Amino acid sequence: MPVGTNPSETVVKTILAPWQILLVISATVLTMTFLMVLPPAALVIWRMRRLPQISLQGHV
Repeated sequence: MPVGTNPSETVVKTILAPWQILLVISATVLTMTFLMVLPPAALVIWRMRRLPQISLQGHV
């Protein structure tokens, strides 16, 4: 067995291409944007469904 090679410690070296790095960053940004926009949008839709609709004739 060569000196310095220990089978218990495996080091995985991955070199990502620039387009892969950009893909991961853009996917992360899209996911975080979706998670930030979703709760307020759901709250607005929920409030619109709970509030009574106001008709143009003045009747509820």
